[in-house]
Amino acid sequence: MKKILATIIKEWILTKRDIAGLMLLFIMPAILIVVMAMVQDAPFKDYQEKKFELLVADHDNGKLADAIISGLKESNNFIVVDVIDGIPLTEDKLKQLLHEGVYKVGIVIPKGATAEMVNAANLVANSISERLGMGTLPSREVRDTTYVRMYFDPASKPTFRMSVNFALDKYITFSSSKMLVERMSKLGGVQTDSTDSNKVVTSIPTENFERIFKGIGVRERMLNDNGKHEIHMSSVQHNVPAWAIFGMFFIVIPICGHLIRERDERSALRIELIPNARKYVSIGKILFYTIICSAQFAVMFGIGLWVLPLLGLPALHLGTNAWVLIPVAVTIAIAATSYGYFIGVIFKTTNQAMPFGAISIVILSAMGGVWVPIDIFSPAMQKLAMISPLYWGLDAVNHITLRNGNLHDVQYHILVLLSFSIVLWVISTYRNRTRFQNM
Repeated sequence: MKKILATIIKEWILTKRDIAGLMLLFIMPAILIVVMAMVQDAPFKDYQEKKFELLVADHDNGKLADAIISGLKESNNFIVVDVIDGIPLTEDKLKQLLHEGVYKVGIVIPKGATAEMVNAANLVANSISERLGMGTLPSREVRDTTYVRMYFDPASKPTFRMSVNFALDKYITFSSSKMLVERMSKLGGVQTDSTDSNKVVTSIPTENFERIFKGIGVRERMLNDNGKHEIHMSSVQHNVPAWAIFGMFFIVIPICGHLIRERDERSALRIELIPNARKYVSIGKILFYTIICSAQFAVMFGIGLWVLPLLGLPALHLGTNAWVLIPVAVTIAIAATSYGYFIGVIFKTTNQAMPFGAISIVILSAMGGVWVPIDIFSPAMQKLAMISPLYWGLDAVNHITLRNGNLHDVQYHILVLLSFSIVLWVISTYRNRTRFQNM
């Protein structure tokens, strides 16, 4: 018993020498709990409880379009955006904004949508009038090109697409049905109470309804008119780049270990005695680990391309400008390595560096959309997510693989990641200099 008690006392004495490391064991999990609770609050709620900005390009300017837009504005699910910089949205501008990832979903109400609805109402009224021995109203053949078109950002998750698709279809169908009933009432004096309406509807063959209403409703369309080279988000498209970037940032563990070991063994002090060596040594370390992280990125993407299809999963799609992934991967690797170097320099012991480094990467990955889609974050969390370098890395990869972006589309992401790296490197260099000057 004395030996056990003596061991406990000894470990406490050793632990007291590194109070900062002990405190981090409590502080970092506490921060993780707060961040994860905020991040995962949205997935535990129904998508129907969320408000989404919805782009609307109205080329019809008729009663049907007014009814659809009014219904969407009155709903609790959508914030209708039909004007950008004082200019009404067009279909081309809507597609551009979705392609750039600025917005997530939009609809286009084509010219003639109201006319098609009126024609459908006339066809239904004529079918009823013929049975009642009444006259007919002007009508024509049904056109199937005037349906409401729905477009999504290619990086949108499948659950988001299905939920929004369902909600939009509900509002548009309601608006269309309401207008149809009003039109039928005006045209033929048809009773619109539920009992009579059911009798009327059941007296018309089902195939006639399918033919009449085939040009009305909402359908999802590709951002590219021909659908070529366009792919939607899937488990492979999300998980391969997301966890590849997550793994790259875990380079913080070996970097911290090596830096702290060099200080403990005094080899870092010998380097400091060589004039101007500190700067070149730090750059050399960052470049070495950047190569390691870049190779890690390539291996993970290779698994997505060739191994996952052998397991029955779809192959990873690299986009039409796959070569842009090279500078993006290198930039992410530099950011990950610089972060690891920063943590290794700032903290004195492995008890401080390891918990902080590992848990901070988990926090940054959760904030950056690796675990939970950014789309369903609260507005405050979406802004906070931009603090995470993993957000910029993952969004850059999505621009290339899902939105078929080019180097111009990700230049801002690259600039942000390089700025993040340079700031950390400058701070680390300054910290190293002041540490050894005080020794």
